[in-house]
Amino acid sequence: MPLYEVFSHSDRFHYRANLFSLATCFVILCTILTFLPPFLFAYFAEGFWIKEGSYSEQARVAYSGYIVTIDYTNSVGSQVKISSSYASLNTAFRDAFISGINSLTSNDTNGNGIDNQFSIAFQFPFDDNTIVINNTTVINNINVWLIFQYELRARQYINMQTMALINLYSDAMSLTSNPTVTAEGNLIFQQRQPIQSSGNDITYNQPIIDTDSLLATSPIDFSPILNTYFKRKYYTSYQSESLKWASGTTSTDSSLNINITVNVNSQSIRFIPGFWQEFKWGWIQYLSVLLPFIMIFNRIKEFVFQNQLVRTLVDMPRHRYKS
Repeated sequence: MPLYEVFSHSDRFHYRANLFSLATCFVILCTILTFLPPFLFAYFAEGFWIKEGSYSEQARVAYSGYIVTIDYTNSVGSQVKISSSYASLNTAFRDAFISGINSLTSNDTNGNGIDNQFSIAFQFPFDDNTIVINNTTVINNINVWLIFQYELRARQYINMQTMALINLYSDAMSLTSNPTVTAEGNLIFQQRQPIQSSGNDITYNQPIIDTDSLLATSPIDFSPILNTYFKRKYYTSYQSESLKWASGTTSTDSSLNINITVNVNSQSIRFIPGFWQEFKWGWIQYLSVLLPFIMIFNRIKEFVFQNQLVRTLVDMPRHRYKS
C-alpha cells in the first residue's frame, strides 16, 4: 500500500551557551536590532503618532447681546450713533445714543434639537430729534457686534463668550429712502491651535465687553477689545454669504432697518488625539515595519548558529517514527 505524507515540520535544533558568552551577546544584539530600528523608523517618519486629528460638531450657541455703531454724514458733518444692550455703555454715549427696536428669532433648521439659525432685526428711527436732517443723510458704514455664548461638548468641553463682528458698508445709502440692509452669513469657529481631546476649558467664559475697563479710558476706544479678542487661541468670526441694501418707501420719519441672519453649521474642528487613539494608530505603524526585521534577523541567527560562527552546544532533534 503506498504511503502519503500527511504532515511535516522542520527539525528543531537547540543551541545552548553560557550566560556570559559571545553567543548570548550576539542574541542580545540581534534582539535590539530587531525591535529598536522599526520604532525609530516609524517615529521619525512622522507616522507613528497622530499629531492632530479632526472631527465634526455643531456648537450650542445662545445669543447674549449687541453693539451697533452707525457712521453717517449729513449737513452738520460726519457723526456716529451707537446703540447697545449694555446700559452703562449707552449712558456713557448718551450724546450719541440712538434708541431702537431689536428682536431675535432662533430656529432649529436641521431638526437635531440644537438651534442653528439666529435672525436678529434692528430698527433705528432717524428723525429730526435724532439727527438734524437737511434734505438728506447718508450712511457711510455700520458695524454690528453680536455677542454669543458658545459651547462645544464632543471632545474637550469649551464654554466661552464669542462674537460676530459684522461690517455693513452702505456705499452712500440715503436715509431719506428708509433703507433696509439684509445680511446673511455663518458663525465660524476659528482656531490658532487644536483643542484637547478631553477636559474642560472655560478660559474665555468671561464678558468680551468689559464696560468697567472700557469706560475707564478716555476717550473710549474699542480697539483694545478687538485686539485682545482676535489674539485668543480660539474665537468665532462672521463669514458673510450675502449682503443687500434696499430702499423702502419714502416717509417723513426715516428709519434704518437691519436684518441679520447668523447660521451655525456643523464644522470640522482640530484636536490633539488622546493616548489610546494614538496607541491604536501607533502599534499598526510599528508592526508593519517590525515584521520584515523579524524575518531578516531570524534568518541571520539561523545562519550564524547553523554554521557555528559562535560557539554553542547543539542539542540534535530526536526522531521518532510511527507507522
